[in-house]
Amino acid sequence: MTAASEGVEAHAGRTDVSKADLVHRRLKEEIELGELAPGTPLSELGLVERMGASRTPVREALRRLAAEGLVDLVPRQGARVSRVSLRSVRDLFDFRGLLEPAAMRQATEAAAADPELRRAFASMRTEFTRIARRAPSQARSRAFYDLADRFDWAIIGATRNEHLRRTIAELRPHTARLRNLSHVDPQRVEVSVGEHLRMCDALLAGDADGAAAAIAEHLAQSLETIFRNLARGPGEGLDLLG
Repeated sequence: MTAASEGVEAHAGRTDVSKADLVHRRLKEEIELGELAPGTPLSELGLVERMGASRTPVREALRRLAAEGLVDLVPRQGARVSRVSLRSVRDLFDFRGLLEPAAMRQATEAAAADPELRRAFASMRTEFTRIARRAPSQARSRAFYDLADRFDWAIIGATRNEHLRRTIAELRPHTARLRNLSHVDPQRVEVSVGEHLRMCDALLAGDADGAAAAIAEHLAQSLETIFRNLARGPGEGLDLLG
């Protein structure tokens, strides 16, 4: 093989990796936002056409999503968005209940020692207050989701334990797609805004135990809402036996 041909193959390899990254990122976002619902078939040919990519990067993206637990690769049937099981939801929230109160404690301690970080959380607290005063609407809900996401990432960023920080971050895609089940009831948005205000208040007061208790309550209420909504209309994406 000549040096020129080796260079062409290396460039092609980099292109495939780059394309696989793009396909992976787009599909992951669609799954997180609920645009691709649990159980949705993912036709390889359909994705090739829709994503404007060849089969190689599409297959690589699907393999990565499967490794992350967001896609199931079913023999002789192809790929589909992984279904949501009652056990998987319970396991996820049990795990988050172990991790996130600890992260909240660390973030509270970090904010007490860092005026800039404290100002950032105080600014988000002001934004939550503004959202609480707005009339219910789709735009208001979207503004809340975006702010809550920023708040969560700020907590992760303020967590000093690297392993704790990484583990919570890796759970985010699974958490994000369940948010659609938690907030299908408009009243849940109202309650969740109040829960975030209580988290902010405890954090800004330097009350690490209070902040940890507030996020634990938020997780418990979110889980209860998800189970209630699944019971009303589980749909094809729910594996009741899983």
